[in-house]
Amino acid sequence: MPLALNKAVIALIVVVIVLASALVYFVLFPPVAPAEKVFVRFAGWSAGETEMKNYEKMIKKFMEQNPNIEVKYEVITQMFHENILASYGAGVAPDIFYVDSNWAPIFIEKGALYPISDIAPPDFINQFYPHLLEPFKGKDGKIYGLPKDWSMLALFWNKKIFAQAGLSGPPETWEQLEEYAKIIADKTGKPGLAIYLGGFNRYVPVALSNGAPKPWFEKPGDEAWFDRPEVKDTLLWYIKLYLLGKVEREKNNKPPYVVQPADVGAGWLGDAFGKQEVAMVISGNWMIPFLADQFPDFKFGEDWDIAPLPRGSKGRATMAYTVALGISAKTEHPKEAWKFVEFILGKEGQHELVVKMGHTLPSIKGLEESAEMWAQHRKTLSFKYDTVLVFLWGPKSGELEGKISDTMAAAMRGELPLEEVIPTIKQAIRETLGG
Repeated sequence: MPLALNKAVIALIVVVIVLASALVYFVLFPPVAPAEKVFVRFAGWSAGETEMKNYEKMIKKFMEQNPNIEVKYEVITQMFHENILASYGAGVAPDIFYVDSNWAPIFIEKGALYPISDIAPPDFINQFYPHLLEPFKGKDGKIYGLPKDWSMLALFWNKKIFAQAGLSGPPETWEQLEEYAKIIADKTGKPGLAIYLGGFNRYVPVALSNGAPKPWFEKPGDEAWFDRPEVKDTLLWYIKLYLLGKVEREKNNKPPYVVQPADVGAGWLGDAFGKQEVAMVISGNWMIPFLADQFPDFKFGEDWDIAPLPRGSKGRATMAYTVALGISAKTEHPKEAWKFVEFILGKEGQHELVVKMGHTLPSIKGLEESAEMWAQHRKTLSFKYDTVLVFLWGPKSGELEGKISDTMAAAMRGELPLEEVIPTIKQAIRETLGG
């Protein structure tokens, strides 16, 4: 056989062997198609720019670890829960979203939430404080959301403005709160206190600390809670804080001692306090990282401090707030949605977001012992209260909160006579509960 032909045969045999080997390899080890990217939408509200930035950091970290899942973060600034419920009817509900404790019963009743206890391991759920899980339990015993963190109301006070007014420390009682607010306004020209107009949940600690039982509105007749003397008296006192402290003071050409944030060019209490436009606000732990991020020169311990809520005639009380991450019952991607929820709410996620970033207070047992817990948060945990009430007062808490607060706000502005406040609230409760 000629040499050239011999070489051609050898080359052909080599090619056949290579092709055969490749064929065998691909049969034994077929190529894996790249995973199709899944898109999930995550909706929340925001306690200022800081909270948004912190969540964006966590979302970026999650997507780096899970490149096949793209999370779109959506911030809804107005009427959050109403907008989420409306999005179901339009077929555009987000996959994952905040669910406030007071709105949870409505979402569960409407079948809007995927039962997280059907997908989350029991050991994962058992890490959470039981009292924070309660608002998210359905009548079927299933859990429909897991608390992402929690906060409680405390008194934030400006040490420098207090010193200018000749005051050495925060008020101990509710009466002192109003007295100090007046002193500060008269001596410094700055409002002593900022509150929200309405804000029934911010008022409730006043009633509880003066002996009122915890409010619970489930059926017609429960509105009788407002007939109790300790509720009537304290509710009118709270409304008159603004009515007398702002509306009447300005009529008499005096500087107001109580304002709402908008009165001093602020968007919310944290902004008003951080800009040092007011001396005191009552707010939750969510305000702490906002102050640190947006007002770094306004130093905790030096310029401002935190105190427990003032005492009433029967002790001290505060409100506890918790928000769950819920998964839409209509999501097309429950496994991917759960993976994100698990990442944000697990021990590592909460340690990063809630503890290290100082977001609020962790909802998983034991994390509050971390050495990285911010001193400001640790101080709020040291306060002693006779009553700590989680923000929930019946199956229609969210709806009632809005109606009661609107009535209070109208009275605070002077648009509703004081004698009509409680009858108007009671009527709204009866109508809402079907009476």
